[in-house]
Amino acid sequence: MALVHSSGLRIDAYLAWAMQPGVRLFDRSKSTHATLLVRFEHPLTFARIEQLNSRTMRCSKIFEGYAHATVTVPIDSLDDRLDELQAAGAVYCELATPAAPVPNDLPMPDLPALQPGPDTVIGIIDDGCPFAHQAYRPGSAASVRFIWDMGGTPGTGPVPGDPPFFNYGAEYTHQIGQIVNMATTAQGVNEDSAYALIGLPSLRAMASHGAQVMSHAAGCARPIDGRSMPPLAGRTDLAFVQLPTAALDDPSGLWLKQFGYEGLQAIFQYARKRFQPPAGKVLVNLSYGPQTGPHDGSSFMESAIEEMTEKARLDNCIFRVVLPSGNNHLLRSHAEVQLNGLDAVGRSFDWNVAADSQTHAQLEIWLPTQVTLNHVDVRAQSPTGEIALLSAPPPPGTVPEPTVRITASEVPAPPLPTSLPPFEQTQMQITVSASPTARAPTDAASTAPARLATPGRWRVTLLARQAGVDIQGTAHVYLARSDPNMGRPLRGRSGHLGSPHCDDPCGTIPSEQLDPDAPHTGLAEVFARGSLSGIATGAESLVAGGYRIQDDLPAPYSSGGPCRPLAPRDSPNWAYPVEQSRVLPGLLGRGNRSGVSMRFSGTSIAAPQLVRELAATPGSDLPPLPPPVPPPPSWFRPRFGGGRR
Repeated sequence: MALVHSSGLRIDAYLAWAMQPGVRLFDRSKSTHATLLVRFEHPLTFARIEQLNSRTMRCSKIFEGYAHATVTVPIDSLDDRLDELQAAGAVYCELATPAAPVPNDLPMPDLPALQPGPDTVIGIIDDGCPFAHQAYRPGSAASVRFIWDMGGTPGTGPVPGDPPFFNYGAEYTHQIGQIVNMATTAQGVNEDSAYALIGLPSLRAMASHGAQVMSHAAGCARPIDGRSMPPLAGRTDLAFVQLPTAALDDPSGLWLKQFGYEGLQAIFQYARKRFQPPAGKVLVNLSYGPQTGPHDGSSFMESAIEEMTEKARLDNCIFRVVLPSGNNHLLRSHAEVQLNGLDAVGRSFDWNVAADSQTHAQLEIWLPTQVTLNHVDVRAQSPTGEIALLSAPPPPGTVPEPTVRITASEVPAPPLPTSLPPFEQTQMQITVSASPTARAPTDAASTAPARLATPGRWRVTLLARQAGVDIQGTAHVYLARSDPNMGRPLRGRSGHLGSPHCDDPCGTIPSEQLDPDAPHTGLAEVFARGSLSGIATGAESLVAGGYRIQDDLPAPYSSGGPCRPLAPRDSPNWAYPVEQSRVLPGLLGRGNRSGVSMRFSGTSIAAPQLVRELAATPGSDLPPLPPPVPPPPSWFRPRFGGGRR
């Protein structure tokens, strides 16, 4: 079984799965290109980027000096392009999005350095930017001065946008003030007219996810528990990246990485290249993330954030990326399988695949670094008895086509205390992918599944491949999310994992509080612990969980640690209030129109509170707080809680 590409390039299991015959992921009616996330052995030079662009690939010059880049390639020659990437120094790549954005034809204009510039830039990568709201207009404590609409078209509309740093979407800077002036009447700013002039998505409704997040990041939400943030020092700009439909309509977060990473780069370039002197502090809030991933700090996004943070530090700039811990504490999306003493019978857990789902259902299995496919095999069995085995994949052209496929790849692992050079430490990533259980009315013939998967309880088993081999460690299982993001169409449900002891046998309501030291009741069990977002386990990111004001206890959904071995973190950095009480959920934040407020829950509003406090605090870290009495568990650090228990 090939665990790397034929060129020797390591690719992730999703890309290996997508390239298999019979897998209908690429929709050429939407785009003839796909985008890859590529990690190079050495930082890219201008000459190397030019070399890539001369070979029917697209790589932005913004990645000069970085070892992490996004590269757009033709789908029909994907295999050949992987060969060329390996020859160009790539050591690892994974699928970013199967339908690359349509590129712009307009060249990027020359941008002179402006004076004066902001002291601090707060970047927000989200959905819904109410720039005409009275709290964010020019002259406010924190006003919107940069928007990159990733799904926009430059040069069109009543107030045309500019070509952005990357070659797709539309950028708005000086146009924002122009639009507000055009929408101003004797009675004030007509916000509906302003939004119609720019055509940004998600602004027709009274509230949006981005509006809620921005109100907390800018410090203009309703004061929480009578507490107000210290004032911002100096000029603070809000730089907003509007995510495209392709990212928002795929709740798994698998295709978010391209837009998240490019959004980070665009915000950083705005803060550091547009002004003289450049902004000294750049804080970015990204309130989306996957449930899947290695959860040990080695994912592409975590590695890229670490590189960006270190390069900014060398340039005397404070650059911090703030992420929510996640909301899947009680969603049964994480399982652990003990491998000690594993035999040919194996150890199993249940995968409940949801009915009426128009998207592929995915789960990942991550083996310990010392365990390979010489030791472990994986089997999946559907409710109708259909079986897939990792060691015996279906041959190309199999009829009928299988509804479940198991794919493995050898991917980078965190640095180990060995003499191996960088990128040589590896671990096994295994994906189990089930076909949709319902057909989407918009599916093209080329992407519609030949057969639908059977919903219900699937059985996934890990078993020893050879008798008498001593296998040690724990395999971790993570289920990809399928529930829709806020304001997006329903295309499926996530399902959940199951095991004999994951529910109370008496049917009582399970505890809503995370217990990282829960007793081991079985050798293959579902656990709420270890449920941090798949891009929130790196060393350089700041991660915020959520707690309830009423009793200072964690919000029932707030994800926590511990992470897998070798991860540089084991828990969120801080917890911020996200719930008022057991009977009054959420906190009040501002909507898309001035005067509109709504309650919103989730760790998505914990992260921007951390951003706002960082923006008003000198340096890059928050001052420590006196420990509450009695002390909370080590994984829970309430930032403003009183320690009541």
